[in-house]
Amino acid sequence: MNQSYAYTPLIWLSVLSVLLLLALAVQAWRHRRVAGALPFAIGGLFATFWAAGSVMEFAALDFATKLFWFKAQTIFQLPATVAITCFVLEYAWPGRWLTRRNLAILSIGPLLVIGLTLTNKFHHLMWINFEYENSVIPQLGLAGKLFIIYAFGLGLLNLYVFSQLFVRSPQHRWPVAVMAFGQLVSRTLFTLEMTLVVQIDLPLDMFGLVFTFLMYIIALFGFRLFDPIPLAIQMVITQMRDGMLVLDLEGRLTTMNPAAKIILGTSKERAIGQLAQALLPGYANEVANLLSGIPGSVEICLGTDLKPRYYEMVMTTIKDWREVELGHLLLLRDVTLKKQAQSQIIEQQRSLATLKERWRVARDLHDNIGQVIAFVNTQGQAVRRLLSQGDVQTADAQVARLVEAAREADVDIRESIMALRVSLPENGFFLALEQYLATYEKMYAIQTKLVKPETFDVNFLDALVKTQLLGILQEALTNVRKHANASRVEVKFEDELGWVNVTVIDDGRGFEPSAASEVSSEHFGLRVMTERAEEIGSILSLHSEPGHGTQVRVRVPIKEATQ
Repeated sequence: MNQSYAYTPLIWLSVLSVLLLLALAVQAWRHRRVAGALPFAIGGLFATFWAAGSVMEFAALDFATKLFWFKAQTIFQLPATVAITCFVLEYAWPGRWLTRRNLAILSIGPLLVIGLTLTNKFHHLMWINFEYENSVIPQLGLAGKLFIIYAFGLGLLNLYVFSQLFVRSPQHRWPVAVMAFGQLVSRTLFTLEMTLVVQIDLPLDMFGLVFTFLMYIIALFGFRLFDPIPLAIQMVITQMRDGMLVLDLEGRLTTMNPAAKIILGTSKERAIGQLAQALLPGYANEVANLLSGIPGSVEICLGTDLKPRYYEMVMTTIKDWREVELGHLLLLRDVTLKKQAQSQIIEQQRSLATLKERWRVARDLHDNIGQVIAFVNTQGQAVRRLLSQGDVQTADAQVARLVEAAREADVDIRESIMALRVSLPENGFFLALEQYLATYEKMYAIQTKLVKPETFDVNFLDALVKTQLLGILQEALTNVRKHANASRVEVKFEDELGWVNVTVIDDGRGFEPSAASEVSSEHFGLRVMTERAEEIGSILSLHSEPGHGTQVRVRVPIKEATQ
């Protein structure tokens, strides 16, 4: 073969194709770890060789040389087409369609083309004959026709995959539309050239190749085709456990992630287009409030009664770079484990508070009732001795003291029973306190009053704190009943940053606070209240003046609102 070449302006389109395709192949190779980038790089390299063969064919002067480069182009045409199909499959669904088995099946066609092209003179399955009219015109054999059909079949497969991705994934619509348009134009130009409908000296297949990869350039740089960040975001959204629902401005669902389908128990096809209120019928008002812009989050419960799941529902407005509202993002965060852990902690705190209260009751019985029993025993022996000596008057006085001690013990026991009945506020702290005050007022004819801010949230107090605080208030009220000789008592709650101040105010006779430091039966309750306050990190203070009543104040820490 006498290879001679000459310059012709027809080569510039092919030269441009070589440079363009090589640049794309290099760019894709640099991002080869991103899904679809490696087959795209390989396809771009094969297409580069294809375009290089076109350059040499146009520059060749004799028919034999042109025929050689025509056959060389054929070797790379189907491999380039197959590689681009691999890119489309991997881009549409990474890791699912481009398996080793499918890759091996797709490789059969290119290997057969290479083999049959190199051995065509022995069987003429690729081409029967060639003619030359300004360019090489082949007469296709059976295998050549089958491979043309196979290439067009891959093109149709690419368009089908693109169409499915266009319908199912709104965020891919623009890049998919651009790439699909490029493939459609390329196939059309190639068909026109093969059927000789348009007979011009310019290579229509090169026009189609250049146009196709120009569309890939737009997708690659305009839509960051191989940028790992959008792909990473897509994978995070797909794999996240929280449900994500994208709503339009009217609150209708446009798309959702797999977790949302599981949470709502519906398919994406059935849910798209429905109002968010219809998807969460039990919480339609809450969803409407979030859509209207009311800030905050809402806790909802889904699932069955036997296996409930708890979710925190949060709404965010989606805006573009101009701050124009485009829709809403509704997140369903699974807080079931957190709620279960919180319930377990609260239950543990209640159990601990119950155990401590039982220990305290046992100690109080030992200190109070034990003292009474010891007093009764001592006085009883003294009465017997006085009666044996005939001192009836003194014995009667001692019996009166015994009766008073028994009466006081009876009152203390009844009061302890009354306190124990409401010491664990299962129905609410203030409800338990109000019930206790009502019973207290009825039993002892002491007027009671509860003052609390309307905005005060008792849930900011831990279970142990609430139990001990209720015990402190009960002990303070007991002291009022025993020692103050009061007609009126007030329990007052006041908010303070990080704390709540609780004060018990009576209008009784008061006393000298310095005497409270003495360990006596009269001030035994002060010691109990102080111990309770120390257990929960509270500060107990007392203010009293003879004739001006008494104020017992306890300063209780509150937990953070986010806990």
